Amino acid sequence: MKINVIKHLIGLVVFALLLAEPCGAAGTADIPPQVLSKSFVEKARKTSTVFDKMGFSAVRRIAKQQASEPGHAHMFNIFRMAGDFLHLASFAFLILQFHTGKSCLGISLKSQELYLIVFASRYIDIFWNFISFYNTMMKLLFLGTTVYIIYMMRIPLRKTRTKEPNGLRNSAILIGAAFCFSLVYNDRLDESSWSSTIVEILWSFSIYLEAVAIIPQMEVLGRAKTVKNLTANYIFALGAYRVFYLINYAYRFSVDPVSSQEFIIKAIGAVVQTALYARFFMMYLESKKLSGVGADVVLNPKGIV
Repeated sequence: MKINVIKHLIGLVVFALLLAEPCGAAGTADIPPQVLSKSFVEKARKTSTVFDKMGFSAVRRIAKQQASEPGHAHMFNIFRMAGDFLHLASFAFLILQFHTGKSCLGISLKSQELYLIVFASRYIDIFWNFISFYNTMMKLLFLGTTVYIIYMMRIPLRKTRTKEPNGLRNSAILIGAAFCFSLVYNDRLDESSWSSTIVEILWSFSIYLEAVAIIPQMEVLGRAKTVKNLTANYIFALGAYRVFYLINYAYRFSVDPVSSQEFIIKAIGAVVQTALYARFFMMYLESKKLSGVGADVVLNPKGIV
């Protein structure tokens, strides 16, 4: 059973990588849409055949589905895939820490609750806007895993939670600032309906809030001198996911007809969030270099901030 699950997961990753269009200097701006679509469909069909021979029946069904949706070819590029699986890896590190250490010490509950608001706001269209099986699966995984993490911190592991004296106030400030910013600058079109406008504002809000949702976590780390290995791996993977998504945004902007507003909103969020992780990245890599991959991460005596 486990072998089959692992095999299907590996197949899904390989499938997405095979469908990724190569990122060239000229992009695909000069390629007629019908040619690009035929190329994508043919690639998907070939990928489906390969997986069928390897026994990846579940992935073969996904390949068939994607072959009928050529318009989303560039969504499955290697940068987006790397970011998505780093994001999933961050969840895995955190949940593993909860179950092996029986503790959530060093993890900010407020950051996790902010991430839940981010995903709920961004994926509100999950009920009517179906893009692909992969896209829907990732949305459900991010939402479900975040709910599970909050449940673990609030109920089974509540006695081990790190206190956040200013957590509620800081969360309210971050939510308010992100919402105000989303009202001022969003990807709404002038001719958009009210329902579309609300969805676009919520999407922009989720990008802005995700950019700063890590701040409560950084405050918790700021009071620590060491960070458990799995906790540090969680934060590192979470930051690395944003780095790859920033590259993904730049790539999509160069090859797809993405509006400048959408790109700017995504870029602002990714740049701000990556900057917040920068110092931790340096300390993480330096500590791993000195102490080894499996060791806890040693911060400076005064913490990170």
